[in-house]
Amino acid sequence: MIRVNLLGVSKAKRRRVRAPVIEPGGGLVLGLLVGVIVVVAAVQWWRYGKLQEEGRQLDQQVQRLTAEKAELAQVQAQYETFSRRKELLQARINIIEQLKAQQAGPVILLNTLASSVSATESLWLTGFQKTGARVSVTGTALSMRAVADFMTRLKSSNTFSDVNLKETAQETARESQNFSFTVEAQIAAPAPPPAPAGAA
Repeated sequence: MIRVNLLGVSKAKRRRVRAPVIEPGGGLVLGLLVGVIVVVAAVQWWRYGKLQEEGRQLDQQVQRLTAEKAELAQVQAQYETFSRRKELLQARINIIEQLKAQQAGPVILLNTLASSVSATESLWLTGFQKTGARVSVTGTALSMRAVADFMTRLKSSNTFSDVNLKETAQETARESQNFSFTVEAQIAAPAPPPAPAGAA
């Protein structure tokens, strides 16, 4: 029997599509690949977390060091203020000591002269003159040795320095010999006040 296609169109041939065949070894490779990806992701996540923790620790260290720096700056400022106050106080003390020395100067000079004269035999003073830091003393002695002893005592004191015999003259009166003399000396500078305890 003959079949005639009246539509004039031949039937399309159906193609069969075969499903992909997974070989037995392919699943293992895929599993390993997925495992490697998971491990790498976990390692990267761990490193990221560790970096974040280190960053937080560094931030804390920076904050702590900044606070310590500010505290040290404050301590340094207080130390500098204390040092300036100490210097001002020491300067005031020095001025007070100098004023006291200047006020006591004439008394010390006279006491030194009096003690030097009383310790020297056969010598007495007839005049005293002070010009600035120089003094001129006139007197009479029964011997030049007494004049020399008087000058030695002035030199050994801390009150006078640069003691010199300016002039001397021998006088004769009633069968006795006297020696008039003039001694000049420099008033020694007062010793500096002792440094306060604990000063550098």
